[in-house]
Amino acid sequence: MKKFAWLMFAILIIPTTGNGLIKYELEGSEENSKIYFQNFESFSGNESISLIHPKLSHPVIIDKNSNFTILLSSPPFDEIEIRITTAYNSLPDTYTLQPEKIWNDGTWHIVVNSGNAAYELYNLTILLTIGEQQHVIDEPKAIAIEKIDGNFAFIHLTDFHIGDPRGMSVSVKETIGWKAARRAIDEINLLHPSFVVITGDLVFGQLYPFEYGIEYKKLYEILQDFDIPIFLCPGNHDGYVQSGQDGFRLWKQYFGWLNYSFDYGNAHFTMANSYDWPYKSRFALSYAAINWGGYISDEQLKWIENDLKQSDARLKVLALHHNPLWETSNDSLLHNPYYNRENLLHIIWENGVDAVLDGHVHYDDVGKVNETIFITTTTVASSLSSNDAYWGYRLIEVRNWSIASYNYKAPKFSIPSYHINYSIGKYNARIENSLDMDIKVQVSFDAENKSYSVQNGEIVMERCRGEEKEIYVRATIPARTNLEIKIE
Repeated sequence: MKKFAWLMFAILIIPTTGNGLIKYELEGSEENSKIYFQNFESFSGNESISLIHPKLSHPVIIDKNSNFTILLSSPPFDEIEIRITTAYNSLPDTYTLQPEKIWNDGTWHIVVNSGNAAYELYNLTILLTIGEQQHVIDEPKAIAIEKIDGNFAFIHLTDFHIGDPRGMSVSVKETIGWKAARRAIDEINLLHPSFVVITGDLVFGQLYPFEYGIEYKKLYEILQDFDIPIFLCPGNHDGYVQSGQDGFRLWKQYFGWLNYSFDYGNAHFTMANSYDWPYKSRFALSYAAINWGGYISDEQLKWIENDLKQSDARLKVLALHHNPLWETSNDSLLHNPYYNRENLLHIIWENGVDAVLDGHVHYDDVGKVNETIFITTTTVASSLSSNDAYWGYRLIEVRNWSIASYNYKAPKFSIPSYHINYSIGKYNARIENSLDMDIKVQVSFDAENKSYSVQNGEIVMERCRGEEKEIYVRATIPARTNLEIKIE
């Protein structure tokens, strides 16, 4: 276990009478959790209360009966209650989780066990009692409980661009109302991978004064349409400074960390901020930004190196917005180069990174250098930058903790949007797959609480409450096929 240089507290946890509340006495403790972070904001004596981790933008994914650590900024509290509630279901279930350890090193660390909660995505609720007042913290879709092994799939999605009008050059109808972005979410929910990695440019920030306030709010709402865990890192459009607004200030307000890492079993993902320019270098006036290319600060570079060195995972993935293979001096009015690009490449190869995920250029590209796969994915909803580009997202499949596939079509292409259609009724779902590949989907049905069989699918889970039942069905839809899934 990682040792702290000193022990501030140990803890004696005294459960109360089965209501989920605990009272505690602080005496000293140590712990190593599977979340790594840089420069999170700590409680420094004021009265602010805020959740640092997990959040919608960097949740935790764990198996049943596993520990995870909540990081919380708060004054000392008398009682704490922690609940998780299924996030998107018609029959929500709520579980109360008992903290196992609590200590404070400027930030509260609360170690919690997931217990026997069902395999699902959960909202997190924390109730703090401080004196006579109770404070409630709600965070949507912050906990995922999943059976984790070395065989899984995840989605790489990038350049979401909420508020960007440039998608009208592709489709006016699908740009208005952020329809293209919402459509991608619908399709990804149907594919139901283990999680989604989104590598920057989630908003636009270059159209009119003070637009960040509108775009970040709308983005936060839209991201909650995901029925699976999502992990975010920022791009240049997320961090401009213009009209008195700093995009990264709003990022921190809504999403927290600009860079961090997480583990999914024996896979380690380092989420970096490749638009780490100093404040004045991020200035923009409408479409005229000083710099929109890559920059990794010396401090973050050291953090990335330490993060990768500390991990002994069998699969290592670095996710960021700007591909470090490519110089971005043309993405600067002053022709400033991609700072620390070559140093970052050295760290990638020195530490055995298996894959680098990025975006920024609005087209697909794949290359392999020194056994590292560099995967660039097209935009979801903005303008396109090459003749063979289209809106899309990339499905990456892992087998035995090794990347097995990452192309929809060779040599580089991601899955195009608008090639999966579906409709779901009470007892049937019709899926139209116009892709040139088979897809695996998951659908759910709300039905009476009785036994069912399935045509063209397999029941993977059932959740019951009284006379109602929610049935989860997995199915394979062959390429170029219209298939009906039916329960009876």
